[in-house]
Amino acid sequence: MPILARILRDRGIITERQLEEAIQHQVLYGGRLGTSLYELGFLTEERLHEALAKAHGVATLKVDRSEINADTLSLVSKEMAARDKVFPYRVKGKTLFLLMVDPSDHATVARIGFSRGYIIKPLVISEVRMIQLLRDYYDVDDRWRFTDTHGASRRLPASISAEVASERIEAAETRDDVVETVLAACHSRFRRVIFFIVREPKVLGWSGRGEGVDPELAAGIEIPLDEPSVFQTVTRDRTVFIGRFGPEPANERFMKLIAKRPNTNAALFPISVRGRVVNLVYCDAGASGNVKADIGELMIFIQRIPEAYVRIIRRRIAETRELAAQLAEESAEGSREN
Repeated sequence: MPILARILRDRGIITERQLEEAIQHQVLYGGRLGTSLYELGFLTEERLHEALAKAHGVATLKVDRSEINADTLSLVSKEMAARDKVFPYRVKGKTLFLLMVDPSDHATVARIGFSRGYIIKPLVISEVRMIQLLRDYYDVDDRWRFTDTHGASRRLPASISAEVASERIEAAETRDDVVETVLAACHSRFRRVIFFIVREPKVLGWSGRGEGVDPELAAGIEIPLDEPSVFQTVTRDRTVFIGRFGPEPANERFMKLIAKRPNTNAALFPISVRGRVVNLVYCDAGASGNVKADIGELMIFIQRIPEAYVRIIRRRIAETRELAAQLAEESAEGSREN
């Protein structure tokens, strides 16, 4: 959000360097800009809430869990809370105070108000706080925090040629464009592919395709990096692995989850950006198959993925600067007219 970036920067709360680092974090891990700034330790939640309130032009508050009760929670279903990222905080008369990540979502405000018969008072809170509330009170998996907020990627065919993959990776505008391209490119060479996000101290499954593997199965995978495993080794050493997974418990749990026979091999590729592994790509030849060692062409493609990320980061930084400058100019013109 350029408005949020401008507010925080103009008030001296963050520096230009911190903003650029937060944009990089956002490109790689999804979520909103404020979440990245907070997770990187560049501002407190209180400062973030103050800036969000000014950016959206609505009030915020410090959540007091003693005010949350079951009757109020029942006004919004788990499905609605998860889909719209809203949380019913308290009721006063016929007014429902609704916590929102995006209070400018007037359609959601109108829909909930009409369906529940309440006047909706939207209050903005950070994505960080919403993640906690939805997890604790609605049991909503917090993996949605990694969703790319810059638009959905275009779904590709199950597999694509090397030429198409090359064109797509060059044109990628979001992380999820990269994910779709990687899945389709790898699936043209392997029967199963799973894309992981590396977030210490865990590796989180994000999406997948192929024999017995789909995005839902992939999204349920969580591998600790503080336990010995192939995932730990590849992340630590930033090296490609091709072979049989060892007998370590973390490996065995993963193999069982995807129904992979233990006497067969697989490949695991690290994707590093500026010296840090941010993704892993698992590929195999099916539950009972063995991958071939000839992966030279795929390795060349994998090496282009960090370049795509860097291009997206640079473009996003440039767009944020440009939009912030436009907002500043519009604000200055408004002040002169007044």
